[in-house]
Amino acid sequence: MAASVTMLACLCLAGCQNGQQAIEDQQAFRQVGINKMNEGDYAGAANAFQKALDKSQAVIGELELDICYYKATAQYNAGDPKGAITTCNALIDYDKKDAKAYFIRGCVYLKEGDSENARKDYSKALELSGNNYALYLSVYENLSGAGFTEEAEELVAKALDLEGDTAEDFRERGHIYLIRQEYDNARTELDKAIKQGDTKALLYLAQVYDAQDEGKKAKPLYESYLKKNGSDTDTLIALGEMQMEAGKYQRALELFQQALEVGSPENEKSLRRNEIICYENLFDFAKAKEKMASYIKDYPEDEEAKREDTFLQTR
Repeated sequence: MAASVTMLACLCLAGCQNGQQAIEDQQAFRQVGINKMNEGDYAGAANAFQKALDKSQAVIGELELDICYYKATAQYNAGDPKGAITTCNALIDYDKKDAKAYFIRGCVYLKEGDSENARKDYSKALELSGNNYALYLSVYENLSGAGFTEEAEELVAKALDLEGDTAEDFRERGHIYLIRQEYDNARTELDKAIKQGDTKALLYLAQVYDAQDEGKKAKPLYESYLKKNGSDTDTLIALGEMQMEAGKYQRALELFQQALEVGSPENEKSLRRNEIICYENLFDFAKAKEKMASYIKDYPEDEEAKREDTFLQTR
């Protein structure tokens, strides 16, 4: 993409189509881009997102902005941080109050080692986003992972000072206390959210009990959450990964397979890899070999899986 930071440059409005067909084509290319991101083909994803933008009818709406967010993310992961920053610049040029664009650009700066600009963009994103606890947590995790622990803790403290008495407010404050390992405070906030009917708080409260080695209290909470959210693949994956980390591979396997049964989940590739890992740790090498053969057939570009398959053949 050209270096211009104008939104028109970002959209690259060439050969616009008319009517419903243009919108359908745009959505189709967007989905191709998402699929390629899930497969790890970020360059292909960025190209697909640009094709989606090329189908724009010279009108900048929510769909076009959403595609630009995806494109910036794909560009960075494809090893094109300058392109990602240019796309974010275009978004910010179009709307100076675009918190998401500031956040994405901050992520790019941080991973490129430009901590000063990263923190400026994160601060701007948080300033514009209001009571967006999820954004506070994302910034916290990014800064912590980059070694800026003190700055991350300051941000979390600010998030806990946010006012609000909705179920979501209580749930997210409880989540933050969970991350900080302040379990008594976490339970207090999460109990308030659950009393207001917030089901996701059940998941966080279960994690609180798990963190305190109170599995008997955690299990019914997990079961209650899954009963109400059994088709939520992101949740099933998160729970499965938690069970894997705890060494509970049979339970993790059940959760991953439940997610796969939803039907062509966006993260099918990682789900199938986790399924194989579970079989290996359950010493069911015959099943692991069978699943691996099918996986490699569908994802021949995964060199790590091929090396693992060579190991499996010796078992």
